[in-house]
Amino acid sequence: MTNLKGPDGFDLFYGEMYGERWPRLKAALLLPKKHVAVLNPFSKFKFDKIPLHVSGVSFEHDVRESFPQPEKTEEGYTNYYLLDAASILPVEALDIHPGERIVDLCAAPGGKSFLCALKMKNLGLLISNDRSAARRARIHNIFNDYLPKTEQKNHKITSYDATKWCLYEKSAYDKVLLDAPCSSERHVLEDNKELSMWAPGRTKAIAVTQFAMLASALDIVKVGGTVVYSTCALSQLENDDIIRKLHQKRPHRFELIRKEFPFGDPTEFGWQILPDNTGWGPFYLAVVKRIK
Repeated sequence: MTNLKGPDGFDLFYGEMYGERWPRLKAALLLPKKHVAVLNPFSKFKFDKIPLHVSGVSFEHDVRESFPQPEKTEEGYTNYYLLDAASILPVEALDIHPGERIVDLCAAPGGKSFLCALKMKNLGLLISNDRSAARRARIHNIFNDYLPKTEQKNHKITSYDATKWCLYEKSAYDKVLLDAPCSSERHVLEDNKELSMWAPGRTKAIAVTQFAMLASALDIVKVGGTVVYSTCALSQLENDDIIRKLHQKRPHRFELIRKEFPFGDPTEFGWQILPDNTGWGPFYLAVVKRIK
């Protein structure tokens, strides 16, 4: 692949990856983002219209062209959380049961941890991890804005390096969510400065860290436990190729769990949601079960 940089290199790189689909996909990525409003049950807020629903999302929610910014009700808790419908799917894929020990390995800003907390019903243990102090502060804020203190007794915020957690703890958790930091190409397209500095080395370098995080996640989950790996990346180097590398580097230690959802499409190892077909995403996820 020709090593171009900037906008031309970006188009060539993803054009070769997505073929004839790329112009349509790129146009969809530049459209305004859509959101789901997930209702916060502790706010006592009710939608003023009959809510529209996204199939496959189990949380009480609404879908509209736009929402006012979330705000606190008289109960003192923020009324709803806004996020892309595709971003909810990793939490759905975890299949959380109250009482389990769960790690959200790269948790900031905290939306997925909030959804995990709703599923856990204040039972078990939920760890929200992020190395950045500023990003950990955002997780604290989300929990304090959305949940009563009495509903946070099973929640812990940590600052581990996700790539090295396995050096200190192994086989300790029922489930791990790894929503890995990624190339976020939609953000790159929206930022001319970022796009001007883009080069193929960006996704290649990020993929190295992502694999290290996933290998660590596989070590800290119990035998029989599951890891959900997800990104909002378009690059296959950060999606299916990470799972392919896990097969190569950790053979016979895990099995792939196939999950299907009402929107998006299957890939070789996981599931991908792209906005040209669904209006949601981009998003990728794969589910693995540790067997050894």
